[in-house]
Amino acid sequence: MKMLKVTVECKNVRSEKVAKYLSKLTDGFKLWMHDNVVYALFDLSSLLELRELGKRLKRIRSIDFRFIKIRAVANPFKNA
Repeated sequence: MKMLKVTVECKNVRSEKVAKYLSKLTDGFKLWMHDNVVYALFDLSSLLELRELGKRLKRIRSIDFRFIKIRAVANPFKNA
């Protein structure tokens, strides 16, 4: 089974708000800031989840975000 490894860049938003939305869609993520820009790295199981995250982020007023990298990777926790 394939998973998506995604990196997103968010401007004009607090890191706490990005973490709130990510915690609803994924179990774990890495979050960091550089020059007042919030970056997040996380795994999702489908494009539908990625689309849902995009919809949720668009609801945040004055946010500017983009998906920097989206890679399909093999799931290391695949059931044998």
